Amino acid sequence: MPIELPDFDPCLFCERVAGERDDWEVLASDELTVSFMIDLQFEEGQALVIPRRHAPTLLDLTDPEAAALMHAVRRLAQAIVDAYDPDGITLYQNNGVASLQAIPHVHMHVVPRRYSGGWGEGPPHLAAITRAEREESFRRHPGMAPERLKDIADRVRLHISR
Repeated sequence: MPIELPDFDPCLFCERVAGERDDWEVLASDELTVSFMIDLQFEEGQALVIPRRHAPTLLDLTDPEAAALMHAVRRLAQAIVDAYDPDGITLYQNNGVASLQAIPHVHMHVVPRRYSGGWGEGPPHLAAITRAEREESFRRHPGMAPERLKDIADRVRLHISR
């Protein structure tokens, strides 16, 4: 039985990779992946890494894509540590509606964690909450202003190894 995916068409990540949208701050890219800053900054410096090719879940990646994704995640995590000196790093990746995947294009979250952050045991949107409570949580976190997002992205870009 296949994993149920969220109904989200067209794919926002594919539109961005194709250059049809420019509402993100690219941090790094290579032949197989793109790393970028997201506007929902639950923790300052939070970013995503995606494969360039549309793959709905981790299970849809080729072995080279999976290796490239993890390589890009590691590079981005190091850049975030160098830029922000966090207390820790959380990596997470959701597959399917049951895991609260929002966009059906595999993506890895790279999040600087601080003891003073409000995440408790894990990402706020992965807590055992109802869908209505989850939606309210996202409403309370409006997207970050583009200028501020650019500042955060610039700070991390300085630390991404070439």
